[in-house]
Formats: sequence, structure tokens, C-alpha cells
Amino acid sequence: MPADVIFINGRITTLDAGGTEADAVAVESGRFVAVGRRADVEPLAGPDTKVLDLNDRRVIPGLIDAHTHPLETLWLKNDWVDARFPGTDSVTATLAKLRDRVSRTPKGQWIFVACVSATENKFVDKRLPTRAELDAAAPDNPVILANGAHMAVVNDAALAALNIAPGQTALPKGGHALVDADGRHTGVITDGFADIPSAPAPSEVAGFYTEGIPAFWNSHGFTSMMAITPHHAVDAFKAVSVAVPAPNIRYSVSVWVSPDGRGFPQDLSGFEMPAAADPDYYRFVAIKAWIDGENDCRTGYMHEPYVGHFDIDPPGGRGALVTPQDRADAFVTRARQSGKAAMLHCSGDAAVDIGLTAYEGEPGSPGAIRRIEHFGMFQLTDRQLERAKALLARGLRISVQPIWLTELVRANLENMGAQRTRTGMRFRTLIEAGLEPAASTDMTGIYLSNINPFPAMAAVVTRESDAGEFEPDEAVSVQDAVRMWTVWPARAIGEFADRGTIEVGKLADMTVLSDDIFQIAPRQLATVTAAQTVVGGRVVYSR
Repeated sequence: MPADVIFINGRITTLDAGGTEADAVAVESGRFVAVGRRADVEPLAGPDTKVLDLNDRRVIPGLIDAHTHPLETLWLKNDWVDARFPGTDSVTATLAKLRDRVSRTPKGQWIFVACVSATENKFVDKRLPTRAELDAAAPDNPVILANGAHMAVVNDAALAALNIAPGQTALPKGGHALVDADGRHTGVITDGFADIPSAPAPSEVAGFYTEGIPAFWNSHGFTSMMAITPHHAVDAFKAVSVAVPAPNIRYSVSVWVSPDGRGFPQDLSGFEMPAAADPDYYRFVAIKAWIDGENDCRTGYMHEPYVGHFDIDPPGGRGALVTPQDRADAFVTRARQSGKAAMLHCSGDAAVDIGLTAYEGEPGSPGAIRRIEHFGMFQLTDRQLERAKALLARGLRISVQPIWLTELVRANLENMGAQRTRTGMRFRTLIEAGLEPAASTDMTGIYLSNINPFPAMAAVVTRESDAGEFEPDEAVSVQDAVRMWTVWPARAIGEFADRGTIEVGKLADMTVLSDDIFQIAPRQLATVTAAQTVVGGRVVYSR
């Protein structure tokens, strides 16, 4: 049959096993039916075939975001007070923005404030606003000021709205409320966002999945994502999957209920997409739990204490343990028995050991995927690397966040010291070990610029960080940087049979680049953009 669409005149890097280069592809029913030379592909054109000129641009497989929180991203982007560094660089400026929002908000209504992670390192004050300062700025509104996605400061009204009793430290869904030496709440909450009784309205959620999320990700070349999704949004997601059968991005859904992995219903089939949904666009593939917080806000769970002391530190100075070993083991068993990938968030070195132990204790099963999120981003010991290599045959996959090179190295040096910091973000070491690190944005709406994958690619190639050149021996090739956003995420999601490379039979997803990333200087990678984004042969974005 004639092709639906043919793309010609491109410099197409397929990333297939043979390293094939092509200049034309043909697409029928959303999949590649020919990949090769124009003279061989053009005969597939019929009278109704569209022929699109790629204008001699470099083309790579469609970019895949291996770990992201799209719903939260749109919510924070659209609705929260923006106190993100560097646009906001002090406690004073943050409180001014909060007071402005209070002046326009009815009493009793929640107010959310977004600060980037490691704000305590980045603000000129070297601290966050206090509970008392939030009380003074917003006495009649519950306020949540997020320091990244794993720690927040709240005011008295929020403590009351959350029903946190005096002296109470443990929250119902795995979070913790910190108290001072006198047992009085400091206002600091770690990993407590599951306990916050507020979220986008259902009407907003549908709009996010239908239009807002695809548009935001498509504009940066993404064609697929691992969409980490709160359980309460799954019904809206399922409704969209029927109403919008072919969205402009492919959703592989990972569901979470509470940070510590508890609360899942006995039967996970309620999270499956409807029979009418197209599995090429919507699939429920994984469940997620958090072993700890994150090192950038000093809540990543570590064997040794953080450097110095901040008022926001959990007791003991070694971070926050969210999911202990027994619950991690039970979570991994639950994922295997349900036929879903397990995703364990592990930031600190002690948390990584818990994640590895949970996977080592589980019997293997054919096709199983066992993921550690943020593996080796902050710390990685040689022993942990060897343990991870031993688990490859049992389905271990890892996700990494290369953009953090540009945002968190300075904070890591302050929080952990040079020796421990140097063990993190060793992308070349991970690749040489065969761990195939799957890159992601980890978008939560905290750092909005993290949606752009090209500065992240530049960082892994040049090793330029927010603290200067960082461990240059860990630089990777440009081609491996591209694999981090294509081939390896497809494998980490369990969908390499259908995406990740440009080959006959696979979904016709491509990212057309503004510049030839294999020809320009490494530093110029940061300025590359997506000229076009193609999903199933459809051009869903053009710059």
C-alpha cells in the first residue's frame, strides 16, 4: 500500500544496531515502513501520500523523558507563586511575592509557593523563610513553600488545615513534620506532599493531559514520557485516553499512592487504561515509591551526616528515611506479582543500598523491570556499582537527571564536601558498566527550564557545571548523550520494541534538530532546539 507520509532530504541518525544513516523514511499507519535512501523510499508514494522535506536537517529518534511528573509541572507552572531562583534570590523577595498573592486570595484558601531545590544554598540569606515569617505574611491562608519537591515550610494555618497535632512528627503517607528541641513544630515538612489536601481541579487535569502537557514537551523535541502520576488523577487520565485517542505525546504511566509505597489497592487493575485506549499512546506500566528525600534539600538518606547544620535538617543530620527496608521489599514483591515495573527513588547512598537490597532479595522474572531513580546522581560507591552490574541480568534499569550538573554541584559541595560529591554524576562510568543510564527531566514544575534536554546533553559532554568544570574524565560522547535520551529510556520504560530507534516496524517518532549536533562544538549543544517534533508520522510541533 502507498505510504501515508514520506520524509525526504534529511540526515537521519537511526541509532539502530548497525549504525545506519538514512536520508528518507516512509510512514504508514503511524509506523516506519521504509528507512533508507530517497531513491528507494520515494516509490512508496501514492497519489495521496504527503511528501515532507526535512531541509537537510539532522534527525534523531524521538526524545523520551524517562522520569517526569507532568501533572504537577503544569499545576506549578500555571498556579503557584513563582519564587524560583535566580529570578527570586532572597527571603525578602519571596515574602514580597507571597504578600502580593495574599492580597488577591480569599481568606482560608491555600497558597502554594515554588522555590527551586537547594534554595537554602542559593538565596543570599543562605536560608529559607521561616514558619513565623510565613505566618506574618499570610495569617489567614494556609501556605506551603516548596523547597524543591521533597521538603517544604508551612505556616500555622497550614499545620491546622493538615490536622497535624502538637508534637506530631509522622504524617499518614510517609512524610514527617520536624519539631525543635521543645517539641514545637518548626514548620518544616519532608516528603509530605501526598498529605496536602489540594490539587488541580479535575477540569484542569483533563486539559493538562490533552493539550498543556503535550505542547510543553513537544516544543522541546519529546515524543514519549514516563508520566509519574498520583493515583487520584488516574481516572481523569483514563477519560482522556478515550476522548483523545491519539494525543501528541505517548504516555507510559507510573502510579504512586504515598511516598512510602503503602496505600495501593489490592487489585491494581483499576489503574489499567480502558480497552478503548490505544496502547501505543497510553499504558500503565509501573508503580513508584520513595526510599528517601533528596540530597539537594539535605533529606537524601546517607550513611554519614551532611556537612554543617541547617534549621531544616531532619534529626540526626543524615537525611530522611521514607521507606524502610521491609516496606521496600514488600513494594518490589507487589510490583513483580502485578506484572509492573518497580520504581524506587533513591538519592542518598544509604537509600541506594536499601533499593539494591530490595532487588537482590526478589526472584527474577522474564521481562521484569526493576528501576532505581536518580541512581548515582549524588553519590555512588564502587561496591554499589558492582551490585548494580550484578542485577542487570535481573532487569535493573536506572534513570538519571543530567541537567542537575548545571544546578546542584555547588550545593552538593556545600552539603556533602568534595570527596562525596565527586562520586556523583559519573555518567561515563555508568555507561562503561553497561547500566545504560536513561536520562530524564524529572520535571515537577520546580525548575521550569529543565524541560529543555539540550543544555543537559551539553553538560554530560562538556562536564560544565554550576561550580565550573566537574570531573572531566566522566564526559561522554555526543552519540551516547543522544542514546541517553532515546534508546536507553525506551529500554527503561520497557518499550524498546516500539521506540527508541528509527527502524522499520517501530513507531514513527522523530526529533528534527535546528543544528547538526554531531558537527557543532560541544558547548553549542546547549543552544540546539527542536525544529520539528514528529509523533506517529504527524508533525505535532514546528518551531
